[in-house]
Parts: sequence; structure tokens; C-alpha cells
Amino acid sequence: MGKSGATRLLWPLVRGDQSVEVGDGRVRLRYGLLGRFDVPVGTIERLSRFRWPWWSGLGIRIGFKLVAYVGRPGQLALMELSEPVRVMMPLPWKTQRIAVGVEDLDGFLRSVAEARARWDLERPHEVDHTM
Repeated sequence: MGKSGATRLLWPLVRGDQSVEVGDGRVRLRYGLLGRFDVPVGTIERLSRFRWPWWSGLGIRIGFKLVAYVGRPGQLALMELSEPVRVMMPLPWKTQRIAVGVEDLDGFLRSVAEARARWDLERPHEVDHTM
């Protein structure tokens, strides 16, 4: 099989078709057939913007203590987590920092922040019984 045949065979597994969903206390991403993660919003400690340069490449990338799901260079959402989570890329990997490119970055950041705030309000708070 030539290069074009291998490319046709592997393309559906790694191409950049993605869906991101925020709901039920989780952030879920599917990237191609094999890339995915499912992060509980309660583990998101920090949410910010992250600039991804064109020379870092596209697709599912591993950076310094980071896994990125990149459809195009530019601004990504960065989620920094309180504990490592397992992501697929397409092999399993553990990370505490996930960057994801989404079409509506402001809307995504707002949805995740609102989901985290709801989680904070709904979770049982620990009571100090030592007093």
C-alpha cells in the first residue's frame, strides 16, 4: 500500500472532526474516532485561554505536561485539573492539563465556568465537627 493508501486508511482515525459537550457535571470531547476525554467539572481548578502556534502542529498533540486537541492554530481553552485524568490520543495518556480548540471559545469557557459553579453549589460541603 502506497502513501496515499495508508493516508486514506488512517485519516478517519486521526482527522480533526470533533465534538465538545458540557453537561451532567462533565466536559466530554471526541476527536476523530480515537481521540477523546471525559473530565468531571469538579476537577477543573483553572480555566484560561492558551495560544497554540501554527508551528506546533495540528491534531492531537503532547506538549510539556499538556495534551492538546487542535483543529487550527490560535486561541485554545486550557483546563488545568486537580488530579490527572485519562485521555485517549489514540493511546491512553494521563494528564492534568488539557487544551482544546473550539469554534466558540468564549461560549465554551462560559459553559464550563457555569458548570463548575453549579458543581460547587451542589456538592456537599464538609463540616468541621471539632469545634
